[in-house]
Amino acid sequence: MLEALWSVTFIVPTFGSYGAGVVVLENGTVRGGDSTYYYVGNFRVKDDVVTADVSINHYFGPLNNVFGNIEKTQVSLSGKPDYESFELTGKSTDLQIPIAVRFKRIAELSA
Repeated sequence: MLEALWSVTFIVPTFGSYGAGVVVLENGTVRGGDSTYYYVGNFRVKDDVVTADVSINHYFGPLNNVFGNIEKTQVSLSGKPDYESFELTGKSTDLQIPIAVRFKRIAELSA
């Protein structure tokens, strides 16, 4: 159900910051990025709850993401999935800053 290309919007209420990117969810992996950071990690669905652990890493341009001027961080997320759109919430595990990530399905993966 979750295997697709998704647009993602990041909200960090602590800083009032927003960001956006794209991710592919496929075979339990998360792969994606935006213009300055890439995201890699894993997800799993159990009892109608999705959990994800994702590493966010800088690769180009200024150090500027929703958590501030950082080179990398790890986030842990969870929530109830849906076919078209859903939201996961959690926090940066090393910075202990809350985050919400909104997912919107934008394309199916080719067979």
